[in-house]
Amino acid sequence: MLSHDATNGRPGIVIVAGTRDPVIPDVSRALSAGYSTGPGLGLGLPGVRRLMDDFEITSNVGRGTTVSVRKWLP
Repeated sequence: MLSHDATNGRPGIVIVAGTRDPVIPDVSRALSAGYSTGPGLGLGLPGVRRLMDDFEITSNVGRGTTVSVRKWLP
C-alpha cells in the first residue's frame, strides 16, 4: 500500500508491505547487513531502514510479516 501523509503539515509518503508467510524468525538478525536466508546479498531490509525516515517491522507466526516505512518530503 502506498499513501500520502501530511502529519503536522509536513508532506510525506507511507509504504506498507506484508506477507502471510514466511515469517522472519529473528528480526534483529534480518536487519543486520549481510544476513540472508536465500541467495540474496542480505542488504534489502537494512538498506530500506537506512533510506527511510521511519521504519517498523513486525513478524509473527500466523500473522505474517509487515514492514511500514515513511519518507518525509523536502
